[in-house]
Amino acid sequence: MLMWTLGKIAACFFLLASVSDAQYPPVAGIGPLVEGGLGYTYVSMDFPSTSRVGMNGLDANVTADFLRTFGVRADLGYARTCNVFNSGHHSDVLSYLAGPVFYPFRRKRLTVYVDLLVGGARVTGVTPNLAGEQFRGFANKLAWVYGVGFQYSVSPSLGIRFDTNYLHTAYFNSSAAVQGQENLRTMMNVVWYFGKRRER
Repeated sequence: MLMWTLGKIAACFFLLASVSDAQYPPVAGIGPLVEGGLGYTYVSMDFPSTSRVGMNGLDANVTADFLRTFGVRADLGYARTCNVFNSGHHSDVLSYLAGPVFYPFRRKRLTVYVDLLVGGARVTGVTPNLAGEQFRGFANKLAWVYGVGFQYSVSPSLGIRFDTNYLHTAYFNSSAAVQGQENLRTMMNVVWYFGKRRER
């Protein structure tokens, strides 16, 4: 009789424990904070052997923050200008880059970051040659960008980002040889946060 009673008590104990365990909330998966940006970009393009050309365009990017101080960004930018060097032709740059983002300063609303992205860029344009004539072409070469920026969170789902960086591309000089370009790029993006925003 005693053993039968103890068995019933033990069965009730394990049954109640399993029911109690089932009432705990499920554990949410842990993953990176993802955000997408879209906005305006201005590129001061350095054409070898000539002068600089200002270009306007769009930039789109996706950033995944894996740690409070580190993330990874993919960036696609396009900028263009018309009638370059009064030639009647346009010039543009299409860049596709990816790389790490570092956050030396983070608060709930304000974030300061440094990024270093590597990839490629296709540059088209018009270049005066040594004979005083102009020739057109395009070069699709290795490119990279590094710079600094800051981001301000307007709401838990929306932010604004400003950054200035150095963009290295390549294009033809007046001797028709491919040469590196030292460009300045500035951007202003509207940023959307996917998922719950972390407290910082």
